[in-house]
Amino acid sequence: MNPWKNERFASESLEAIDRQFLPGTGQEVEFIIKELGISIGSSILDIGCGAGRHSIVLAKSGIAVTGVDISSKMLDEARKRAEENNIKLTLVEGDILRLSELLNGRVEAFDGAICICESGLGTLGWQKDLSVLKAIYGYLAFGAKLILTTYNGLKKYRGEMIKAKSFDYLQGSVHWRLPDDWYEEHYDGERFKDIQRVYIPSEIKMLCEIAGFGDVEICGCRPGEFNRQPLEPDDIEMMVLCRKKRTGK
Repeated sequence: MNPWKNERFASESLEAIDRQFLPGTGQEVEFIIKELGISIGSSILDIGCGAGRHSIVLAKSGIAVTGVDISSKMLDEARKRAEENNIKLTLVEGDILRLSELLNGRVEAFDGAICICESGLGTLGWQKDLSVLKAIYGYLAFGAKLILTTYNGLKKYRGEMIKAKSFDYLQGSVHWRLPDDWYEEHYDGERFKDIQRVYIPSEIKMLCEIAGFGDVEICGCRPGEFNRQPLEPDDIEMMVLCRKKRTGK
């Protein structure tokens, strides 16, 4: 079972996300609007939209947002917050591996796409990550950009990090699981665990290029600090900026 489908896990995660990331959302959205080159009336796809942290602020700026997430709890919260802010979001529940099926019937291409805070990419394995990137590419207008953030694999290969038992440095994957005391208090069902594929910059750049994207750039990023800063080896996350190639180019 995907942990995001568990209501308690999603609720506790949402509290942590709000506490740690909500204060910097305004700055991040300003960057997103400028970087994507969008304006009032533009449409974007928010992959792993969660409770609508970015979607809601974008919609308040006049952007038409379609958000996709696997968590019903998160989407319920997104609907509630959208209503409180008197804005409209198009929200779709489902696995991003089924993106083409979830968006089936959409004719108009999106003017941009975002996938922020490890919103699915990395937990799928590189072949499935590639299929998602290809699907996103297919739904973008020519010349439109994708902004995604993901874990910076360079950090895992440095110093003592490479010796961590949870890190398989040959496969570039982190084996994640919740601590036992999380279950002891409230839950006696299935144990949640996952494998997170962490990429070094050249790997994620190659995946984007294989998916068809051009102008792929890698930057550093921190919560509330999206400004194209150089990626440092010890940064937790990295940002990928890429563009759907224009016709004939």
